[in-house]
Amino acid sequence: MRRLIWFVLSILVVLVILVMYYLNEANPGLLNIINNNMKLLLNYIFIFMILSIIFLVIRENKNPFNTLAWIQVLIFLPVIGFILYIFLGINYRKNKMFKRKSVLDDDKIEIYLKKILNTTQDNIIERQLTDNNALRLIHLLYNNNKASLVNKNKIAIFSSGKDKINSLFDDILNAKEHIHLEYFSIHNDETGKKLREILIQKAKEGVKVRLIYDAVGTWRIKKRFWKELVNFGAEVYSFLPVYFPFLNSKLNYRDHRKCAVIDGKIAYIGGVNIGNQYMGLSKKFGHWRDTHLKICGDSVLLLQKMFLLDWSFVSGQFLVDEHLFPKPEVKDLCPVQIVSSGPDSDWENIMQAYFAIIANAEDYIYIESPYMVLNESMLTSLKTAALSGVDVRIILPFKADHKIVGYGTHSYYEELLESGVKIYEYLDGFIHSKVFLADDFIVSVGSANMDIRSFKQNFELNALVYDKSFALEMKNIILSDLKNSKCIKLEEYKDRNIFKKILESLARLFSPLL
Repeated sequence: MRRLIWFVLSILVVLVILVMYYLNEANPGLLNIINNNMKLLLNYIFIFMILSIIFLVIRENKNPFNTLAWIQVLIFLPVIGFILYIFLGINYRKNKMFKRKSVLDDDKIEIYLKKILNTTQDNIIERQLTDNNALRLIHLLYNNNKASLVNKNKIAIFSSGKDKINSLFDDILNAKEHIHLEYFSIHNDETGKKLREILIQKAKEGVKVRLIYDAVGTWRIKKRFWKELVNFGAEVYSFLPVYFPFLNSKLNYRDHRKCAVIDGKIAYIGGVNIGNQYMGLSKKFGHWRDTHLKICGDSVLLLQKMFLLDWSFVSGQFLVDEHLFPKPEVKDLCPVQIVSSGPDSDWENIMQAYFAIIANAEDYIYIESPYMVLNESMLTSLKTAALSGVDVRIILPFKADHKIVGYGTHSYYEELLESGVKIYEYLDGFIHSKVFLADDFIVSVGSANMDIRSFKQNFELNALVYDKSFALEMKNIILSDLKNSKCIKLEEYKDRNIFKKILESLARLFSPLL
């Protein structure tokens, strides 16, 4: 209600300004009256702006860096900036505007999973892992996210969107009981339409199809796109639908996850959405370099759990049936944790995982991300690791897909390079991969970018894998990416033109908003 009142007041101020302008245009004789009233109005706007800053921005007790960024927005755009803050700047995690999705349901599923997997968190850790850094990370993610560690998994790595999507479509075609899909972005193009046709075919066969798509990430697709699929019994829901974009306070909080679970036996997790550009068919992006995992084994049940919790949130249906959790048959030993993060959780779980990986690395850290918009904690941890002698390498796109985010990313280059961090820009198309690799043992793959939006605002999902052979396979892929990348040299970067430096500085000021 308080946000609505302030919004109405903001609109009234704007309307008064417009009315006074048109009165002046219609009757120039009113100029003196208008000028006097305009001075008074400007005083009111100034007071309005100060009250906004005092009672909303400072009251939230944000990080000073974020607070200063919003104050700048309010100063330069006093009315519009305030409206933006109401709908984009409020900390919904702190204010509990998102209640944790289905806490009781979560507990019920945990009990059910323990019966199926016949194990407990403690004995897995003690029996199977001896790496102290991995143990600390495992305990962190269990404490902040209830992320159980499971042992028996078989994982395939896809390093291109095309290979992942083709494999996913094949597995969907072979589905016997159910297909669960959750994607940030599904495009209305040849690839998106092919997915729809395959799902229609499976729905006709009697396979249960459940689909979650993000309302903003998939804004180009209208409900009628799914009409025929729904007519054959499939269930399709959008995540946090936005009916009135400028009046929706949750517009900024999106489901960025890319997850699929088929028959409770096969799962996919990573960075690849559904569309032609992810197949490498876009003229703008060319080759699409991404990382996605296909998993069989225990962690499929954990991904099933995450999907069902999100399904309960969007549909109001809570599903826990035996056929959704078949006992895994995989015997390969490959410990995995499935970690979620979002404004419904008490902690910034994935950001804390990234921070812990960087802080505890002893030999090297290799990172791939399409964006790099850092908070102070992540920036300091990267610089500290490099200054401590850890080999820190970050691979980013040569050409950003969003210019302002690209400038924001470049604004961190100089101080990272000065500390010894090695930065590379990928040249063979666009790199969308989200990978953290450390010390030939710990690997994180998922939907979360290395940026503030993924840390604080989006609903994200990552897999943490603790296995040497898997880590070495991922390392070889990243080393191949390095061969297709340009290493950024500090002295050369310092010589960039002044115009670019100004754009970087401006983007950096507004980085908490990107």
